[in-house]
Amino acid sequence: MAPSTMQTAAILLGLATVHTTGQRLQCPWNPPADGLAFKMLESNIARGDGIENSGASTGFIELGIFQQALRESIAYTNSTTQKKKWSEYLQNSTLSAVASLSNATANAGLPLDRLSIGTSMIHQYESTKDEAYLPAIHALQDSVLQQPRNENGGLWYYQNRNNLTAYHNLSYADGMFSYPAFAILAANHTDKDLFGPEAALSQLHSLYDICKDDYNLLVHGYDASKSHAWANPTTGASPAVWGRALGWYTLGLVNTLSLLPHSSPQFASLKSLYNTLIRAQLTASDRSLNIEGSYGVWQIVDRPGATFAGHANFVEASASCLTSYNLLHGARMGWIEDESVRERAVLAGVGIFQNVIYEFLVEDGNGTVSLNGTSSVASLSGDVDFAYYVTRPTVLNSLIGTSAFILASLEVEKIC
Repeated sequence: MAPSTMQTAAILLGLATVHTTGQRLQCPWNPPADGLAFKMLESNIARGDGIENSGASTGFIELGIFQQALRESIAYTNSTTQKKKWSEYLQNSTLSAVASLSNATANAGLPLDRLSIGTSMIHQYESTKDEAYLPAIHALQDSVLQQPRNENGGLWYYQNRNNLTAYHNLSYADGMFSYPAFAILAANHTDKDLFGPEAALSQLHSLYDICKDDYNLLVHGYDASKSHAWANPTTGASPAVWGRALGWYTLGLVNTLSLLPHSSPQFASLKSLYNTLIRAQLTASDRSLNIEGSYGVWQIVDRPGATFAGHANFVEASASCLTSYNLLHGARMGWIEDESVRERAVLAGVGIFQNVIYEFLVEDGNGTVSLNGTSSVASLSGDVDFAYYVTRPTVLNSLIGTSAFILASLEVEKIC
């Protein structure tokens, strides 16, 4: 009899047994307390990454996820030396963005990604009470009030004042990494339509309801005006499930759940949404395992091994790391109540991460490590057919990819 998907995964990963309730998972390696996550973080620091906005179109979200990786590394390490060094680096990284984010009107012309830095600033202010953050925090709050919204209330991802025609009425799954956590942390603002847990829940659900496909995965975004050529004539949804956009959305959902007490009126609804998304992503992971013999998150998630206009789909590093983190964090926090689903989430999360190590991790020879295989930016502003996504170039040491690697590695260490 052919082995089940879970048995096959266990064989591939070298796992004799799987325990996710009250025990640590038997892993294919023994990660030390300061293993791959810390090695990648130190490599980023050695390269001078994340001190200020790179100036790339992804510059804000790069800083936002890097700062999250720093916060989680600081919280995890037992070394006072590392805590001090990384805390200073985090302080420098967040303070570097204050001047450029202290004008609300200017901020409103930037992608929603800017709010991920605002989240970091609020965390830093609450930790240090350094009032240098307040001008940027207040300006970012005020900028949300100026953010254009569609008729359904959905926030535009980007009010690009130099190219309004290309970006008007577009809502991206990517933006849900940045907005919900900021909306909760900035809930002291008087506008309850845009701040607080209910506002976060509303935006997450609105985008999900429009962008979910037949498998409960999320396509990249939607055009409320349905004027872009790619827009579904009924819903406005874009055609493809881009791995990193799905990863961003799910990470935003994970971060939102992490900020809310279980007693919050919104927690149960958000946890239900998380479980729906996780089940869909596990089905996609199993499809990759069955077709390719290994776990991985593909550039177009639901089409492993496919080709489009002669161009092959591929496993993408940053989406793989984001998904690994999202699966493992929820399993560890107990948000996945079905034991069989939780076991699948742990197997897939560890399996995806191990595949990243095999396929994309590079030993540099000077004590640092690098990460290959992160797709460059994908936008909904132009033609976004399937071939567009699979012809996006991949880059070495994208801060998005290396930061997601740190987060995933930390979760593997915590659960194994």
